[in-house]
Parts: sequence; structure tokens; C-alpha cells
Amino acid sequence: MTRHTNLSVRTGLALAALCAVAGCGGGTDGTGGSPPVPAAPVTSNGVMTKGSVIVNGLRFDDTTAIVSDDRGRTAAQLASGMVVKVRGRSDDNLNGTAERVDVENEVRAAISSLNATASPQSFVAGGLTVYVDGATAYANVSGFAALTLGMRVEVHGLRDASGNLRAARVEAVAAGVGADELRGPVAVLNTTADTFQLNTGITVNYAGATFLPAGASEASLANGVLVEVRGSLSGTVFTATQIDIEELEDSSFRGSAGEKAEAEGFVTGFTAHPGTFQVNGRSITTTASTRFVGGSAADLINGAKVEAEGVVNAQGGLTASKIEFRSTRVLLEGLVTGVNLSARTVTVLGQVVQVNDLTRLETRGSSSSSLSALTPNVDCAEVRAVVNGGVLVAEEVKEPSSCSGELVQARVTAKNDSAFTLTFFGSLQASLANASTFRDASGNSVTRAQFFALISAASGNASGTLVKVKGNSLQSAQEAEIED
Repeated sequence: MTRHTNLSVRTGLALAALCAVAGCGGGTDGTGGSPPVPAAPVTSNGVMTKGSVIVNGLRFDDTTAIVSDDRGRTAAQLASGMVVKVRGRSDDNLNGTAERVDVENEVRAAISSLNATASPQSFVAGGLTVYVDGATAYANVSGFAALTLGMRVEVHGLRDASGNLRAARVEAVAAGVGADELRGPVAVLNTTADTFQLNTGITVNYAGATFLPAGASEASLANGVLVEVRGSLSGTVFTATQIDIEELEDSSFRGSAGEKAEAEGFVTGFTAHPGTFQVNGRSITTTASTRFVGGSAADLINGAKVEAEGVVNAQGGLTASKIEFRSTRVLLEGLVTGVNLSARTVTVLGQVVQVNDLTRLETRGSSSSSLSALTPNVDCAEVRAVVNGGVLVAEEVKEPSSCSGELVQARVTAKNDSAFTLTFFGSLQASLANASTFRDASGNSVTRAQFFALISAASGNASGTLVKVKGNSLQSAQEAEIED
């Protein structure tokens, strides 16, 4: 999200009016000092937190903002978990003033199926598979257990690399509260029949639809074009009354070249760093100077949830000065010492890791990748995971061609400066007494004493320094580097 100072639009207009009357020139502000530097324009999109509008860590004052929402909600009615696009101004990357806020829910339709036994739990609405977890906010319904078939819901969230929705907010809405609504890329466009498909199995009939914004028309449609359609859904047929072409509608929220911008979402289309990929429909380019927080460049993979921060480039994309991983990236590599098929867990380096329906499995011992292909105390595994409610949840479990040593990347929970040990997860200890390579967060070589001086252990609200340690054995590690 963007970070702006609480410089109000009204103050800016008042100053401009005074200048027009008094004939402001350069030099001073009338007190002998330099005039204040105007706040810079900034755009941001992602999941908001209420207070006023906090997006990607940047708090926007929304007092004077124009809110775009098909349900007519005001700034006071915006709520945590909603996905929004914000255009405003900021001069300190912490606080700002929102000028425009656009509410971007992904679907408003009746629930057609529920899967309470899935991990994570899920439901389908408007042909879109929606996954919920402990971070999902609910409104007008107490939680997943209270959802029912046929219940009409409005869902906000971010699409993952598979096109499914990770729900940030699920709100039960009565019939007549807003039109049915779907959002997604056009597929199977048939201009003769005035139809195309959205999500899975939903046919949109746009014969009587109005196209927005001004200048948009049927000619704006093409397979892959992102649209938002409003109308009514009956079974698998959506009769559209309005079609918004997102690329045209969102032009003001993309910013101009050189302006600050931020985007939150799941990485798709990633091939290499430095390089270009997509985050929530926005083109993101990393460079050799891009800084990574909560992980390293090696953690930048398809499916990783990130916040990209930087400036708008000449192509309208975002050149990232910083990539922040929304959940700390945990890496484990080593011998598998336990597999529990019924609980769907794998144990590596003494850490029990939960596998779920979204985990990518790459194993060598069977025709289809599965935990059953891993033999405890024989096979090794590379695990990428995040911490969710104190539980390590695997995003990827990969079986390497051979066991080449041990590695841990996690936040330090304890350290011993004299014994040269670091502890992770409260129990996994790594000894750096014989290590020969130490690097700081910028990749610079430092001494062991300097390295330990930079390390903070988790305490209270402090999360602890993110560190990667590797070697033939963690009991006699050879390398350590700070990843924050």
C-alpha cells in the first residue's frame, strides 16, 4: 500500500488559492524558510485494513476521498478485508491522503457448492473456487460453518497462480443488495453469439450490456482481457447489464511514469530475477538493486504472496525497489524423518510441516507426486513453507535428486553469542562455531562477531531476525546470511 502524510486535499486547494491571489513566487514560505515540498502522487492496490484505509502498510486519510463502489458505500463503510485501489498523495511512505478509492470485490453471487473437509476449506460462487483461512474476515455471517448452499455472498480476495481466490473477506448479502457481479479474464469469446466465459463454466451473455468506461465497446473485448460484469446469474448463465473493461477503467489507478506505486498479490508468470512477472494483474520488474524483505530473491517463485513497491516505469508497469513477502519465507532442507499420511504432515530437521490441498508436491518415487513417495530416514526433501497460526504450512515439498546437506531459513528465536549458536522454532539449533562465511542483509561479508551483533531473537512483538544457515550439517554449518 502507499504511505502518505495527512496533508488534506482542502489544505492543498487553499494554498493554491492563496498563491493565485498573492502571486506566490519561489524562495521562502514567508517565514524565511523554504516552502513545504508537496506530497508526491502514489497509487496502491491490495487488501485494506480499516483505520482510515491502510493498504500495504500505508495509512491513507480517506476523509475527502471519492469512493467508487457499485453498492454506493461511503468511506465510513469501508471495512477490513476489502480489496481496494487507492490514488492519493504521500511524502513519507507512512501516511497519506486518499483522493480516490475504488472497491474491487471478485464475486457477488450465490454459493453453489461447499467443501468443509478440504484443507483449506473452500466454496464455489459464480464459477470461482474460493479458499478461506484463519485470516479471512466475515460479515453478516459468523464464519465458514455458517455458510449454506444458495447463500448470496460478496467475496474480496486475491487470485493465486492457479486463478483461484484466496478470500480476505466474505460478506453475506441479501437479494437486491447490489447486482450479481463477476470479475476475471475473458475466455471463449464469441462475438456472433455475444457471449464469453468467465471463471469455470459460467457463460456471460452481453447482448444487452452497456460498456464502461467511456470509449469502451464490444471491440474492447478479447480473450484474456480482464473485465468486471454486473447483471444476474441463473445457473451457469450470467446475463450482463454492464461490462467494465478493467484496463481502461483502472488507468488513473496505475499512475504516471516516475510516480510511486505499490501492488499486493500472488506472483504469476515468474521465470527469473532480475526479470518481469505479474502481481494482481500488474507488471512488476525487479532489478539487481531490488531489496527483499521477509525472504530473499531465491524465494521469489510463482505463488508467493508479495507486496511490490517502487515507481511506475515507461511501460506502465512497476519497477520494484522493494519486494516484501507477506508471510515470512521458511526454508527447510534435509533428511525426512517422518511422514504421516492421515495427518498429511512431513517432518524435516525435526520440524513437523503441514501439507494441504494447495501444496505443490514434486516427488520421484511414484507416478503421481504424493507424500507416500517419501521414505523416512532414506529420502531428503526441500520444503518452502509459511507460518500460519503457529503451524508450518508447506507451499512446496520437493524431493531433490540427492541429499546434499542441511539448510534452514527462519526467524531466530534465541542466540548464544559466546557459543556461536542460533535457535529456530524454539528447538532447532545451528552451530556457527566452524562457519567461514557470514553476510549481512546487503550481502556484504562480515565477521562472525559483526554477524551476531546484527542478530535479534524473537521477543514479545519482535519477530526475530530472518537468517539462512546451511552446511553439511546444521551442527557444523559453513555459511550464514541475514535475509531481512
